Amino acid sequence: MWLVFDVDGTLIDVGESYDMAVKLTVEYLLEELGKPSEVEIELVRELRRKGVFGDDFKLSEALVRAVFSGLNDWEQIPEGVGVEYFRRNFPLGIDPGHVERVFNTFYLGELYEDRLFDFEGLWRLEKPLVDVELLREAGERFKLGVVTGRNRLEMELAERIIGFRFPKVVTRESGLKPDPELLRCLVGGEEGVYIGDTAGDELFIENYRKKYGDFGFLMVGRDVENANEAIKMFLEEVKRGP
Repeated sequence: MWLVFDVDGTLIDVGESYDMAVKLTVEYLLEELGKPSEVEIELVRELRRKGVFGDDFKLSEALVRAVFSGLNDWEQIPEGVGVEYFRRNFPLGIDPGHVERVFNTFYLGELYEDRLFDFEGLWRLEKPLVDVELLREAGERFKLGVVTGRNRLEMELAERIIGFRFPKVVTRESGLKPDPELLRCLVGGEEGVYIGDTAGDELFIENYRKKYGDFGFLMVGRDVENANEAIKMFLEEVKRGP
């Protein structure tokens, strides 16, 4: 059986890294566009939870479009929408490649060769949300894997912070959630559970089920308090036996 994990918000606390990088990216781009504005970090987190963006470049672009257009009632944004919704409803000339470069400057800092300016890199502020000893114990009883929107470098940074190297990992180079092929590539049709923390993660598994059959899903913050609780639950089931 597989235990497959999302990374950000599930295994790694990104509140001071990815969330902050989105906030700073949006504010940087708004200033470039001649409409400087402060963006509350809670707005970043709310949109991340309710939307399906695949990566934070798209989340940043969505926020720039909405804030620039003067959106005040964020409740009108439907759940499960992605960047295409914002492109249709908040037209604005934005180069996605420039958004990516700004974001990577803030997040990766000196590790990013194409950075726009010198910056230390917010990834350094990340903290593990999972007990590495629990992961090691789970690795003795289950097949462990990750499907993440991070690229290979960012995943290596996450593994360094956690102190654990996952046997199988699918990163952004292979595609973005909610594409079910990513999970199929990892587990090869075998049974398991995906542990994530967003509506996008849940849609990812719904898409997989429609095409390939049942696969479990646990949402951190709804079904379990955190990844540790989920791992303990499965370990206890194994110990109890059939």
